[in-house]
Formats: sequence, structure tokens, C-alpha cells
Amino acid sequence: MAKQELWYLLINGHKDFNEGFFGNFYAYGNHLGDALEKTITASSEKNQFSQHAVIEASCLDRFEANGKEFIKIAEDVYMFLPIPTYPLDASDKGFVPPTGIVKSAYDGEYDYDLIKENFAAYAADEHGCFGFELVLDKKNLIDTFMITIGFLPAVDGFWIYIKNYWENELTELWVAKHFTDKRAVVDFLNRQKENTLENGYLDIVVHSTKGETNLILNDHKKIQLYSKDENVFRDFIGNIIDLGFEQTREFYSLESGYHHFHYRLANSLTRAKFKQMLIDNKFELMDKR
Repeated sequence: MAKQELWYLLINGHKDFNEGFFGNFYAYGNHLGDALEKTITASSEKNQFSQHAVIEASCLDRFEANGKEFIKIAEDVYMFLPIPTYPLDASDKGFVPPTGIVKSAYDGEYDYDLIKENFAAYAADEHGCFGFELVLDKKNLIDTFMITIGFLPAVDGFWIYIKNYWENELTELWVAKHFTDKRAVVDFLNRQKENTLENGYLDIVVHSTKGETNLILNDHKKIQLYSKDENVFRDFIGNIIDLGFEQTREFYSLESGYHHFHYRLANSLTRAKFKQMLIDNKFELMDKR
């Protein structure tokens, strides 16, 4: 059996109906998602914590679980005392990263508080392609991405890039040629939510031939749009504004300027089983590098 990894986890959640908490945990697991699942289960059973969201994480070589400030709450899971709390009606609880990516506990180039839910839009590049990026937190990302699929012209392409840092293999492009309408794409993503939308090792691409338009949920959990059709681009942004999101020139995301980790959930598929799932759903491997 492979040696388990040791993870530090800063987790935000609900202590009860009135108070939230920030907890410092140390957990062993086969990977980050596994350590996170152990911690969520243990703190739910031991402390009745709920609505967990991981805010920071770091992979450690070792730690000293001694002294009264450390308590063991389950096999492989330790909690550092005290547990800071705050009223749940507090207006600013900070940015909660979407499932699949999390900031490292080590400081990066930028202050984490700079990450906000907003979008940036870019003029056409030298190839005539307009660009758009939207950052959303955990509670809004998935539902919003599914809504944005409906903002596209007729969908005629759907593919998934598996990134090379998932289990240290090559980057692979898998294409579903038979997914030629929005409903087929949405249904598949709903069925495979934990393995796709909540997996931090994938780029998910929905394509329309009009304007060579690509709508992407990338591995850093940003919603992106690239199109050579200015009308498609403007209509899309108009719909985003109607959803209540604002444009900014000060755009920050976990993709750059922050040390971070990608992960998959504990009960999601391994890379090999994920590829078999794609095959079972008639995806074809088109490129590997």
C-alpha cells in the first residue's frame, strides 16, 4: 500500500444554526480529497460541524501531535484547539474556493482577499478571438456553469482534457462526437458531477461552430468563453450581467499568483476508472501528449 500523505486543512463551516467556525485540522489520506473526506466525517460526528468548505491546504512531511492544543478526533484526523467562531449573519466570510482547487497555506504573490466573484472581458486578439473569464465561489460555480451552457448558440461539440498532473500521466483529449445538443451535455455533467465538475484535473469544453466558440470550465475552476463572433460574445456577457455579476479590471483567480493544489473528491473515480467511464459514454481519445 502506498504511503499516506499528511495534509493540513483550514476548514470553514457551521458550528450550529447561529455560529460558523474556522478549524485547523491535520489528516492522513491517500490524496488530498481523501484526507478532506476523513476530516469532514470526523468533525461531523465528533463536533456536529456541517457545511464544510476547505479554505487552505498544505502537504506536510510531519507534524507533532502533542500538547493539549491537539486532540485526535478519529483515526488519521487531528484538530488544533481552539476553534474560532463567528456569527453566521456576518456579511463578509471571504472567498470559498470551488470544489477541486484550494489555496496553499503558503503565501503567494497576491493577497487572497483580492479574489472576488466577478468577470473580465478582453478585446479580440490577433486571431480575432474575444475572451471572457468569470471567477465564482463554491456555492455559485456549478449552477452558473450549467446555466451558461444555455447561453450558447446550438452546441455541436463536447470534449474533456485530462491534465498531465493527474497521477503524473500525459495530457489526454477525449471527445464526445455524439453530444450535439445542450441537453445531452447537461445531462451527462449532472450524472457525473463528482467526476467532472468537481474534479480539479480537467478542462471541460462545450463548443459551438458559430464563431468557433468554446465555453470552458477549466482545471482552475474558472468559467471561460472564447469566440470569434462578437455578437455571441456580447450576448453572453449581457446574460452574465443579468445574472448579477460585475465586470472588473482587477481580476484575480487561483490560476496565477497563488500557490494552490488541485484535487478530486474521495468518492470520485481514479484516472483509470474515469477514462473507462468516458469510453462507456462513447467518448473517443483524440490526442495524447
